Amino acid sequence: MTEPPPALRLQFADDMFLRRHEGATSPAVNQVLWRLDGPFDAARLRDLAEHLAAGALHRRVVRSRMPGARHRWAPAGTLPVLDLQTAAVPEGGIGAWAQAQADVPLDPARGLSWRISAADVAGRPGGRPGAGGPGAVAGSIVSLTCAHAVADGAALIDAVVRAATHAEPLAVPVPERGGRALLADAADAAAQAAAVARWARDKARATAQAAAREITPQGARTPEGTVHEPVPPPPPEAGPPAGSSAGLPPATRLMPAVAGTPGGPGATPGAAPGTPVESGDVVAPAAPGPADDPAWRVPVLHVELPADQVTQAAAAHGGTPNTWFVAFLARLVRATGRFPGEPVPVALPVSTRGADDPRANSTKIARVTIPADVLAHRDLSWVRAAAKEAYTAVGQAEPGVAPVPLELVQMLPDTLVSRLPQPPVAAALASNLGRPPEGYTQAAGGPVRAVATLSHYQGASPAELRAAGGGLVAFCTTAGRTTTLSVAALDPDRVPDAAALRRLVLAEAEAWKLPAAPW
Repeated sequence: MTEPPPALRLQFADDMFLRRHEGATSPAVNQVLWRLDGPFDAARLRDLAEHLAAGALHRRVVRSRMPGARHRWAPAGTLPVLDLQTAAVPEGGIGAWAQAQADVPLDPARGLSWRISAADVAGRPGGRPGAGGPGAVAGSIVSLTCAHAVADGAALIDAVVRAATHAEPLAVPVPERGGRALLADAADAAAQAAAVARWARDKARATAQAAAREITPQGARTPEGTVHEPVPPPPPEAGPPAGSSAGLPPATRLMPAVAGTPGGPGATPGAAPGTPVESGDVVAPAAPGPADDPAWRVPVLHVELPADQVTQAAAAHGGTPNTWFVAFLARLVRATGRFPGEPVPVALPVSTRGADDPRANSTKIARVTIPADVLAHRDLSWVRAAAKEAYTAVGQAEPGVAPVPLELVQMLPDTLVSRLPQPPVAAALASNLGRPPEGYTQAAGGPVRAVATLSHYQGASPAELRAAGGGLVAFCTTAGRTTTLSVAALDPDRVPDAAALRRLVLAEAEAWKLPAAPW
């Protein structure tokens, strides 16, 4: 008898993102946008949806029946959602249309994990009859949204490329049933409990060793504040211990600590929007803003930039398009009024995904803190060296005793997890996809004018974002001759609306002498 493949269990990040769909915090959703020069190809999009439904993106949650066991992923078993709209979008309304698609609820627990929508864009004579006036089409826009619980950026790219090129799909295994499922859950619960027990043992040993080091050979305690050796960092998903710089690159460690630094995007999944944790920072309340408006939405902006001019601007300042993007976002944070005359911390997502990797989320975070003078002079050579050290440090971080074992958090019920203190987060998250594979760029058909990618937090309220510390999330994607910069402002007091975000981004583009075309 052939043994079934082992169950694909939810990892810590998957679980925390899933809880966001079921709790009081805003769900995290990733979005890809393809802007085409011509009308969308309905047959092409149906084919894309059919092949996505055969792959790893199309999954649902099977809840464990044993306390302490992790839930399992299973094939979704639902029809793909494809919304091919007949009404054209005005050219000036592309951004609002894209945001509306990102706001449509998803439910990964029931297998409603992604959806595709498309619309033509009105603007010039000629095109699809009846699409939005007598033959007025200036291209089209295609959106793919996906719950972050089922795929991070790398998993999403992999799924789209496989579907677009008709490559072998990366299928989610069908989990066991009946008694075998119960036994598998019991084994997983035991493994989780064992991991927590090992953590408790290591924590007790580390505490005892630290206490012993505080006693000098003469029996006197060392002066208060003396540190004999750095605290070992926890697993990268959990971030560094509070007040610790262990595991960070030298370029980051040498930056002075900023007391009262607010958090921002790029948090752990259970915390505020994004992925990394800056647990050494202290979240300070933002300046009081206007009364909360229930209709308020996170301001979002997509701008197209000439890719060749971005490369030239970066080279002129000693850098690459990637380091230009990091500096651009850090300077943008400064322009909102954050960190006046101080270093700006930036979180840089790094994929650890391997070939045929079925994990939904596999992202770790590199961190770089950029000094004020470097930003003022746009010294990309410094940013380039610091980013290189930060990326290297992600792969070389040594395991240590985490403040709280992730296995224990994942075992807790929602009522207890919701009461845990939310860690402060980075002020900015810069995710550069560079030039993705052709299958990703051409997935919606062609000719492709631009491709944009961004993470959204559905229905995030000003109060939730203030509690998280505010900040900016930005993605950068290059397709053909166009680099598309996508920014979400999670700072309701410093960037209260789309007009304010537009002014900030266009002013920064002008500082680099880059023509920017907003959507």
